[in-house]
Amino acid sequence: MLINITYKMKDKILFSLTANKKTVGKLSKILNIPLGKTKIEHFADGEVICKTLTPVDGKHVFIIQSTSKPAVTRLFELLLLIDSIKRSGSKKITLVMPYFGYSRQDVSWNNEPVSCEVIAKIINVSGVDELITFDLHTPRIHSFFKIPLKDIATTSLFKEYYEKLFEEKNIKSSNLVIVSPDHGSNERAHLLCEALNASSSIILEKVRPHPNVSETLFVAGDVKDKICIIIDDIIDTGGTIVNASKVLFEKGAKEIYVAASHAVFSKDSMNRIKTVNIEDIVITDSIEKKYPHGIKVF
Repeated sequence: MLINITYKMKDKILFSLTANKKTVGKLSKILNIPLGKTKIEHFADGEVICKTLTPVDGKHVFIIQSTSKPAVTRLFELLLLIDSIKRSGSKKITLVMPYFGYSRQDVSWNNEPVSCEVIAKIINVSGVDELITFDLHTPRIHSFFKIPLKDIATTSLFKEYYEKLFEEKNIKSSNLVIVSPDHGSNERAHLLCEALNASSSIILEKVRPHPNVSETLFVAGDVKDKICIIIDDIIDTGGTIVNASKVLFEKGAKEIYVAASHAVFSKDSMNRIKTVNIEDIVITDSIEKKYPHGIKVF
């Protein structure tokens, strides 16, 4: 996933840390923006020090870092580099965070912390002037930031991919149904439905038929003999995708495709996903890692 940064390139400099080195390298070449050098060290007690080795006085600095696993380490790297760059006289700091870790902890249950709001508050006062991110877990998170925020949807990437794929497979848009596995991805499903001119977008409703009985999924729409695309922001354990696929097949879906912006792929997730007959999974490289064989990556 190449990031479209629409700024004049003069007096700009790019920094990467440990999370998105490949993306930053590609951007540097495409945009002809020099790469800054950093020094990252870890002390014996686990403390980290991170600083710029490149002069940034009067520069507009872009720092690109996802707070993916190990999230705490990468967050601290980021905050310390921001402070180092700010102290070095930078003119402006734009933080590009392709994947915003802790975004799923956006509400409080039983006195649990709203972790993503805590992190947003820290970023607000860190010295960053603006934040660019991709497909945040929920629009609610926007309200946690006091600095300018650009939350870029990945719809156009998936639109381009599926248009080409379905043209090759002679699949008509009238036979497509875009599926949100829960209410959280309803807007994503709606946007992709419009982009592909699909027949409909539907939500899988969680229903608890009786007290003390496990939740089941109810398909709020017709999927019989349809080509279904399940769209979500994050694939983690794969449980949501598997459960959604099973109920869609039970209701007569012909084929199932999956699109997700952020691929966490926790341990055993692919073994779990392989238990259902999914045609294709497409993701972005917001989290840089070695992806399982057969996964399509933007």
